[in-house]
Amino acid sequence: MAKFNGLNPVVVQALNNLQYRYSGETPEMWCSCVRYPFKKLLEYNPKYFSKNGFIQMVEREYIDGEFKAGRRSFNIYCTVCDSLVFICENTIKCVSDHLNKCIARMAKKNFAYSIHT
Repeated sequence: MAKFNGLNPVVVQALNNLQYRYSGETPEMWCSCVRYPFKKLLEYNPKYFSKNGFIQMVEREYIDGEFKAGRRSFNIYCTVCDSLVFICENTIKCVSDHLNKCIARMAKKNFAYSIHT
């Protein structure tokens, strides 16, 4: 997770905690748990975040009596389409491509809706 200068440390900690998926938790369960708090964090911190955001799942491993960050998964929660998304590669480029397509699709829908009303 990136560092944000000037961002409340409580918000940073909340973001860090949301990205982890614990053993026994499916990607769908993880998504349902992060959906509401992540949307609220974006909404209440517009100075730092766009509402068109994502959070990537990181597997959490229990090693030597402690939880440790594992590898990033191929799943993200996307606020634009409000769903769990499987990305083809574990890279920011792949996530950016998804977000750009998603935002364009939503903008097109909203434009079509405004013409008909």
